[in-house]
Amino acid sequence: MLGVILFFVYSISFTILLPVDQIHINPLLLVLNVNWIRITTVVFIGLILMIFGFSAVYLKMYSESGLTGLPGYIFVGVAYILQLCKVTWEIILYPVISNNEASLFLLRDFELQQSTYVVTFKMISSATIFAGIILFSIALYRSKVFPCYTAFLIFIGAFLYGLGHLLSVIAANFGIFIFAAGCSILGLKMIRNVRIAD
Repeated sequence: MLGVILFFVYSISFTILLPVDQIHINPLLLVLNVNWIRITTVVFIGLILMIFGFSAVYLKMYSESGLTGLPGYIFVGVAYILQLCKVTWEIILYPVISNNEASLFLLRDFELQQSTYVVTFKMISSATIFAGIILFSIALYRSKVFPCYTAFLIFIGAFLYGLGHLLSVIAANFGIFIFAAGCSILGLKMIRNVRIAD
């Protein structure tokens, strides 16, 4: 729950505190912003907590989740690890690049983002998160351990977030809000079950 809340805070902060209108013109301006490190650190912590969260949910439903449960969990886990790798670049490497005159072109001229290796990495990352969310949502729905609508919230939220990057920032933030709602319900359900067990 805390992880997904931090993810939502990151999404809103990214939109409000950074010059997002420059993201497709000169992304260097985002990295040079005083809020860059703070915002990317928030999402880094959030992603780590979300990996533990998805692990806890899978352990709760693994015996009821069917054939899609384990592959869904593996794909989601790998996807979030890859996202952590990407955020690590943003926290550590991007500031170094942006503070070195000789390397500014890597961000300013999209040399890094358009590199074959980086593009391939992003494609693999997108494919794993897409496959993971679909399979994990199906497993969540089939398990009946959690309310069925949480599977729809998580799937629709993740879909809107991914699509939102192509359409608009508002759509992406709305997707994160729906995704966060679904994950928060899962967390509340698990907390409630622990209290009942006690």
